Amino acid sequence: MKRIRRIIRALDPKADATMGQRERLEAFRIRRAAVLVLVLFLLIASMTSCSVHALLVRMTPNTQTTAQATHSTSAKKPAKKTAKTNQHKTAKKTKPETKQSQEEQAVAKAVSAQSAALGDDEKTAILNKAQETAQNSGKPVTQYHYCIATKGNVGSADEFGNAAFRILNDEHGWPRAGAIFDQSTDGNCDFNLVLSQASGMTSFSPSCSVEYSCRVDNNVIVNDDRWNGGTQQWLAAGGNLARYRTMVINHEVGHRLGHIDNETTCAGEGQLAPLMQEQSMHLDGCKVNEYPLDSELWIG
Repeated sequence: MKRIRRIIRALDPKADATMGQRERLEAFRIRRAAVLVLVLFLLIASMTSCSVHALLVRMTPNTQTTAQATHSTSAKKPAKKTAKTNQHKTAKKTKPETKQSQEEQAVAKAVSAQSAALGDDEKTAILNKAQETAQNSGKPVTQYHYCIATKGNVGSADEFGNAAFRILNDEHGWPRAGAIFDQSTDGNCDFNLVLSQASGMTSFSPSCSVEYSCRVDNNVIVNDDRWNGGTQQWLAAGGNLARYRTMVINHEVGHRLGHIDNETTCAGEGQLAPLMQEQSMHLDGCKVNEYPLDSELWIG
Protein backbone atom coordinates (compact mmCIF):
# COMPACT_ATOMS: atom_id res chain seq x y z
CA MET A 1 0.00 0.00 0.00
CA LYS A 2 2.89 2.31 0.91
CA ARG A 3 4.54 1.53 -2.46
CA ILE A 4 1.39 2.39 -4.37
CA ARG A 5 1.24 5.78 -2.61
CA ARG A 6 4.87 6.39 -3.53
CA ILE A 7 4.15 5.59 -7.21
CA ILE A 8 1.10 7.92 -7.24
CA ARG A 9 3.17 10.68 -5.58
CA ALA A 10 6.00 10.18 -8.11
CA LEU A 11 3.56 10.54 -11.00
CA ASP A 12 2.11 13.78 -9.62
CA PRO A 13 4.09 16.76 -11.10
CA LYS A 14 2.95 19.08 -8.31
CA ALA A 15 4.66 16.91 -5.71
CA ASP A 16 8.10 17.81 -7.07
CA ALA A 17 8.24 20.96 -4.95
CA THR A 18 8.01 18.99 -1.69
CA MET A 19 10.40 16.17 -2.69
CA GLY A 20 13.93 15.81 -1.63
CA GLN A 21 16.82 14.97 -3.93
CA ARG A 22 16.48 11.26 -3.29
CA GLU A 23 12.72 11.24 -3.78
CA ARG A 24 13.07 13.16 -7.06
CA LEU A 25 15.48 10.53 -8.42
CA GLU A 26 13.15 7.72 -7.44
CA ALA A 27 10.18 9.62 -9.00
CA PHE A 28 12.15 10.00 -12.23
CA ARG A 29 12.76 6.23 -12.41
CA ILE A 30 9.06 5.50 -11.73
CA ARG A 31 7.95 7.98 -14.41
CA ARG A 32 10.38 6.48 -16.95
CA ALA A 33 9.10 2.98 -16.20
CA ALA A 34 5.52 4.21 -16.58
CA VAL A 35 6.34 5.75 -19.95
CA LEU A 36 7.92 2.48 -21.14
CA VAL A 37 4.91 0.48 -19.97
CA LEU A 38 2.58 2.90 -21.80
CA VAL A 39 4.61 2.71 -25.00
CA LEU A 40 4.72 -1.08 -24.81
CA PHE A 41 0.93 -1.19 -24.25
CA LEU A 42 0.29 1.05 -27.25
CA LEU A 43 2.63 -1.08 -29.40
CA ILE A 44 0.84 -4.29 -28.42
CA ALA A 45 -2.56 -2.69 -29.01
CA SER A 46 -1.50 -1.48 -32.44
CA MET A 47 -0.18 -4.91 -33.46
CA THR A 48 -3.36 -6.60 -32.23
CA SER A 49 -5.52 -4.16 -34.21
CA CYS A 50 -3.55 -4.83 -37.42
CA SER A 51 -3.89 -8.61 -36.98
CA VAL A 52 -7.64 -8.38 -36.45
CA HIS A 53 -8.02 -6.12 -39.51
CA ALA A 54 -6.01 -8.52 -41.69
CA LEU A 55 -8.12 -11.44 -40.50
CA LEU A 56 -11.30 -9.57 -41.34
CA VAL A 57 -9.97 -8.71 -44.79
CA ARG A 58 -9.22 -12.38 -45.50
CA MET A 59 -12.61 -13.47 -44.26
CA THR A 60 -14.66 -10.88 -46.19
CA PRO A 61 -14.16 -12.30 -49.75
CA ASN A 62 -15.06 -15.78 -48.54
CA THR A 63 -18.13 -14.43 -46.85
CA GLN A 64 -19.12 -12.52 -49.97
CA THR A 65 -18.47 -15.59 -52.15
CA THR A 66 -20.59 -17.70 -49.83
CA ALA A 67 -23.31 -15.07 -49.86
CA GLN A 68 -23.16 -14.84 -53.64
CA ALA A 69 -23.24 -18.62 -53.97
CA THR A 70 -26.20 -18.78 -51.61
CA HIS A 71 -27.96 -16.01 -53.50
CA SER A 72 -27.15 -17.66 -56.84
CA THR A 73 -28.48 -21.01 -55.65
CA SER A 74 -31.60 -19.34 -54.35
CA ALA A 75 -32.03 -17.52 -57.64
CA LYS A 76 -31.56 -20.66 -59.69
CA LYS A 77 -34.26 -22.61 -57.90
CA PRO A 78 -37.11 -20.26 -58.79
CA ALA A 79 -35.71 -19.96 -62.32
CA LYS A 80 -35.82 -23.73 -62.65
CA LYS A 81 -39.32 -23.76 -61.31
CA THR A 82 -40.30 -20.94 -63.66
CA ALA A 83 -38.77 -22.76 -66.61
CA LYS A 84 -40.66 -25.90 -65.66
CA THR A 85 -43.86 -23.90 -65.22
CA ASN A 86 -43.41 -22.23 -68.61
CA GLN A 87 -42.69 -25.61 -70.18
CA HIS A 88 -45.85 -27.00 -68.60
CA LYS A 89 -47.87 -24.03 -69.84
CA THR A 90 -46.46 -24.43 -73.34
CA ALA A 91 -47.25 -28.16 -73.32
CA LYS A 92 -50.74 -27.42 -72.02
CA LYS A 93 -51.28 -24.81 -74.69
CA THR A 94 -50.00 -27.14 -77.40
CA LYS A 95 -52.36 -29.99 -76.50
CA PRO A 96 -55.57 -28.54 -78.00
CA GLU A 97 -53.58 -27.30 -81.04
CA THR A 98 -52.12 -30.76 -81.56
CA LYS A 99 -55.55 -32.39 -81.22
CA GLN A 100 -57.04 -29.94 -83.73
CA SER A 101 -54.18 -30.59 -86.12
CA GLN A 102 -54.71 -34.36 -85.85
CA GLU A 103 -58.45 -33.96 -86.58
CA GLU A 104 -57.73 -31.77 -89.60
CA GLN A 105 -55.24 -34.31 -90.91
CA ALA A 106 -57.79 -37.12 -90.45
CA VAL A 107 -60.45 -35.17 -92.39
CA ALA A 108 -57.96 -34.31 -95.16
CA LYS A 109 -57.05 -37.99 -95.37
CA ALA A 110 -60.73 -39.01 -95.61
CA VAL A 111 -61.41 -36.43 -98.34
CA SER A 112 -58.35 -37.61 -100.26
CA ALA A 113 -59.44 -41.25 -99.91
CA GLN A 114 -62.91 -40.42 -101.29
CA SER A 115 -61.43 -38.97 -104.48
CA ALA A 116 -58.51 -41.38 -104.92
CA ALA A 117 -58.13 -43.21 -108.22
CA LEU A 118 -60.31 -46.31 -108.57
CA GLY A 119 -58.65 -49.51 -109.73
CA ASP A 120 -60.74 -52.17 -111.46
CA ASP A 121 -60.52 -54.55 -108.50
CA GLU A 122 -61.64 -51.93 -105.99
CA LYS A 123 -64.47 -50.77 -108.26
CA THR A 124 -65.71 -54.35 -108.68
CA ALA A 125 -65.55 -54.95 -104.92
CA ILE A 126 -67.55 -51.77 -104.19
CA LEU A 127 -70.18 -52.59 -106.80
CA ASN A 128 -70.50 -56.19 -105.60
CA LYS A 129 -71.03 -54.99 -102.02
CA ALA A 130 -73.68 -52.51 -103.19
CA GLN A 131 -75.49 -55.26 -105.14
CA GLU A 132 -75.41 -57.54 -102.13
CA THR A 133 -76.82 -54.76 -99.90
CA ALA A 134 -79.55 -53.99 -102.45
CA GLN A 135 -80.52 -57.64 -102.81
CA ASN A 136 -80.70 -58.07 -99.03
CA SER A 137 -82.82 -54.92 -98.60
CA GLY A 138 -86.03 -56.76 -99.49
CA LYS A 139 -86.82 -54.08 -102.06
CA PRO A 140 -86.70 -54.25 -105.89
CA VAL A 141 -83.13 -53.78 -107.15
CA THR A 142 -82.75 -50.84 -109.55
CA GLN A 143 -79.51 -50.02 -111.35
CA TYR A 144 -78.80 -46.43 -112.41
CA HIS A 145 -76.17 -45.26 -114.87
CA TYR A 146 -74.96 -41.70 -114.50
CA CYS A 147 -72.63 -39.41 -116.46
CA ILE A 148 -70.08 -37.16 -114.77
CA ALA A 149 -69.86 -33.55 -115.96
CA THR A 150 -68.38 -30.27 -114.76
CA LYS A 151 -69.21 -26.61 -115.34
CA GLY A 152 -66.66 -23.84 -114.87
CA ASN A 153 -63.33 -23.97 -113.13
CA VAL A 154 -63.90 -26.78 -110.62
CA GLY A 155 -60.84 -29.01 -110.87
CA SER A 156 -60.69 -32.68 -111.74
CA ALA A 157 -63.83 -34.41 -113.05
CA ASP A 158 -62.19 -37.79 -112.37
CA GLU A 159 -61.73 -37.05 -108.67
CA PHE A 160 -65.36 -35.92 -108.41
CA GLY A 161 -66.47 -39.08 -110.25
CA ASN A 162 -64.40 -41.35 -107.98
CA ALA A 163 -65.91 -39.78 -104.88
CA ALA A 164 -69.45 -40.02 -106.29
CA PHE A 165 -69.05 -43.73 -107.13
CA ARG A 166 -67.83 -44.58 -103.63
CA ILE A 167 -70.53 -42.49 -101.93
CA LEU A 168 -73.50 -43.71 -104.00
CA ASN A 169 -72.60 -47.39 -103.59
CA ASP A 170 -71.79 -47.23 -99.89
CA GLU A 171 -73.66 -49.96 -98.00
CA HIS A 172 -75.08 -47.34 -95.59
CA GLY A 173 -76.61 -45.29 -98.42
CA TRP A 174 -79.17 -45.81 -101.20
CA PRO A 175 -78.29 -49.49 -101.82
CA ARG A 176 -80.35 -50.09 -98.65
CA ALA A 177 -83.33 -48.89 -100.71
CA GLY A 178 -82.43 -51.26 -103.57
CA ALA A 179 -80.51 -48.75 -105.71
CA ILE A 180 -77.07 -49.38 -107.21
CA PHE A 181 -75.06 -46.95 -109.33
CA ASP A 182 -72.44 -47.15 -112.05
CA GLN A 183 -70.85 -44.52 -114.23
CA SER A 184 -71.89 -44.79 -117.86
CA THR A 185 -69.26 -45.75 -120.40
CA ASP A 186 -71.36 -45.19 -123.55
CA GLY A 187 -73.04 -41.86 -122.84
CA ASN A 188 -76.44 -43.39 -122.05
CA CYS A 189 -77.26 -41.85 -118.66
CA ASP A 190 -80.22 -42.03 -116.34
CA PHE A 191 -79.01 -38.70 -114.92
CA ASN A 192 -76.05 -36.33 -115.09
CA LEU A 193 -74.03 -35.72 -111.94
CA VAL A 194 -72.53 -32.26 -112.38
CA LEU A 195 -69.97 -30.37 -110.31
CA SER A 196 -70.62 -26.71 -111.07
CA GLN A 197 -68.88 -23.47 -110.24
CA ALA A 198 -71.13 -21.47 -107.91
CA SER A 199 -71.62 -18.68 -110.42
CA GLY A 200 -72.92 -21.22 -112.98
CA MET A 201 -75.64 -22.73 -110.79
CA THR A 202 -78.44 -20.47 -112.01
CA SER A 203 -77.69 -21.42 -115.63
CA PHE A 204 -79.44 -24.74 -114.95
CA SER A 205 -82.54 -23.02 -113.58
CA PRO A 206 -83.44 -19.67 -111.99
CA SER A 207 -84.63 -21.71 -109.01
CA CYS A 208 -81.05 -22.87 -108.33
CA SER A 209 -79.01 -20.78 -105.93
CA VAL A 210 -75.36 -19.75 -106.07
CA GLU A 211 -75.24 -20.72 -102.39
CA TYR A 212 -76.44 -24.34 -102.53
CA SER A 213 -76.73 -27.45 -104.74
CA CYS A 214 -79.86 -28.41 -106.65
CA ARG A 215 -81.51 -30.86 -109.05
CA VAL A 216 -83.15 -29.90 -112.33
CA ASP A 217 -84.79 -32.74 -114.28
CA ASN A 218 -82.00 -35.27 -114.99
CA ASN A 219 -79.25 -32.90 -113.83
CA VAL A 220 -78.08 -33.39 -110.27
CA ILE A 221 -75.87 -30.34 -109.67
CA VAL A 222 -73.41 -30.04 -106.81
CA ASN A 223 -72.25 -26.51 -105.98
CA ASP A 224 -68.43 -26.43 -106.01
CA ASP A 225 -68.32 -23.98 -103.10
CA ARG A 226 -70.27 -26.42 -100.95
CA TRP A 227 -68.25 -29.38 -102.27
CA ASN A 228 -65.04 -27.74 -101.07
CA GLY A 229 -66.32 -25.95 -97.99
CA GLY A 230 -69.58 -27.43 -96.69
CA THR A 231 -71.70 -24.98 -94.70
CA GLN A 232 -70.59 -23.33 -91.49
CA GLN A 233 -73.55 -24.44 -89.38
CA TRP A 234 -73.32 -28.07 -90.56
CA LEU A 235 -69.60 -28.30 -89.82
CA ALA A 236 -70.06 -26.52 -86.48
CA ALA A 237 -72.69 -29.11 -85.52
CA GLY A 238 -70.12 -31.93 -85.61
CA GLY A 239 -69.77 -32.68 -89.30
CA ASN A 240 -66.65 -32.53 -91.44
CA LEU A 241 -66.01 -31.99 -95.14
CA ALA A 242 -65.79 -35.70 -96.04
CA ARG A 243 -69.16 -36.34 -94.39
CA TYR A 244 -70.68 -33.22 -95.98
CA ARG A 245 -69.67 -34.43 -99.43
CA THR A 246 -71.38 -37.74 -98.70
CA MET A 247 -74.50 -35.96 -97.48
CA VAL A 248 -74.79 -33.58 -100.45
CA ILE A 249 -74.36 -36.35 -103.06
CA ASN A 250 -76.89 -38.63 -101.35
CA HIS A 251 -79.34 -35.75 -100.78
CA GLU A 252 -79.27 -34.44 -104.35
CA VAL A 253 -79.42 -37.92 -105.91
CA GLY A 254 -82.29 -38.60 -103.52
CA HIS A 255 -84.28 -36.01 -105.50
CA ARG A 256 -83.64 -38.03 -108.68
CA LEU A 257 -85.00 -41.10 -106.86
CA GLY A 258 -88.26 -39.27 -106.14
CA HIS A 259 -87.69 -37.60 -102.78
CA ILE A 260 -88.38 -33.93 -102.02
CA ASP A 261 -86.82 -31.45 -99.62
CA ASN A 262 -88.01 -31.70 -96.02
CA GLU A 263 -90.48 -34.52 -96.73
CA THR A 264 -89.60 -35.49 -93.16
CA THR A 265 -87.89 -33.20 -90.70
CA CYS A 266 -86.10 -33.51 -87.37
CA ALA A 267 -88.04 -35.88 -85.11
CA GLY A 268 -86.53 -34.53 -81.89
CA GLU A 269 -83.55 -32.92 -80.21
CA GLY A 270 -80.38 -35.01 -80.54
CA GLN A 271 -81.76 -37.46 -83.11
CA LEU A 272 -80.25 -37.97 -86.57
CA ALA A 273 -81.53 -35.51 -89.13
CA PRO A 274 -83.38 -37.07 -92.10
CA LEU A 275 -81.19 -37.12 -95.21
CA MET A 276 -83.79 -35.20 -97.24
CA GLN A 277 -84.08 -32.44 -94.66
CA GLU A 278 -82.22 -29.37 -95.95
CA GLN A 279 -79.38 -29.88 -93.51
CA SER A 280 -77.17 -27.31 -95.24
CA MET A 281 -79.66 -24.67 -94.08
CA HIS A 282 -81.10 -26.01 -90.82
CA LEU A 283 -80.78 -28.96 -88.43
CA ASP A 284 -83.59 -27.99 -86.01
CA GLY A 285 -81.77 -29.60 -83.07
CA CYS A 286 -80.94 -32.84 -84.87
CA LYS A 287 -77.48 -34.30 -85.42
CA VAL A 288 -75.84 -34.13 -88.83
CA ASN A 289 -76.49 -37.20 -90.95
CA GLU A 290 -75.23 -38.20 -94.39
CA TYR A 291 -77.27 -41.37 -95.05
CA PRO A 292 -81.00 -42.08 -95.57
CA LEU A 293 -82.92 -43.03 -92.43
CA ASP A 294 -84.94 -46.27 -92.42
CA SER A 295 -88.09 -44.22 -93.12
CA GLU A 296 -86.47 -42.80 -96.27
CA LEU A 297 -85.56 -46.15 -97.87
CA TRP A 298 -87.85 -46.01 -100.88
CA ILE A 299 -87.60 -45.16 -104.57
CA GLY A 300 -90.43 -43.27 -106.29
